[in-house]
Amino acid sequence: MSIPTIQVRSIVLPSLTPFGTETENINDLLEHTSRDIEVEYLQDKIIHVIAIEAITAGVPGNLWVWVELSPFPTTTSADYWMAIGGGGGALVPVAPLVEVATGADTTIHTFTLPWAIHSPYARVVVQTPVSATPLTANWVVQCWFSGKGP
Repeated sequence: MSIPTIQVRSIVLPSLTPFGTETENINDLLEHTSRDIEVEYLQDKIIHVIAIEAITAGVPGNLWVWVELSPFPTTTSADYWMAIGGGGGALVPVAPLVEVATGADTTIHTFTLPWAIHSPYARVVVQTPVSATPLTANWVVQCWFSGKGP
């Protein structure tokens, strides 16, 4: 029986050292795209997401999360990415996972995005397509990939 492992980037400079504590504040109507992760030989792939509402006042816009796949890394082709659920490239997917804000400060949302489609590279995209009102509320988001290796 295989033991699930967390996929980390190979040591190719420049590289990112994953501490497991990296987060990103999201509330600016832009897409936030992760680094490319090599997933070609992984099975049972899952993206784990922790999203915390950080509110001074108001409610953050709904959080949209989806997976994009490509046979090439971004450095080779920035345009050849297909979003699971439809869309891809500059288009948002037809059916992203949508996490609705509660409006309560420090509310923690956890969810997973499993997928079975095989591709050499994957990345996760997070977006708030509607801004918070007022702009004093956001999401603090952390995502990580896991899967089973051969």
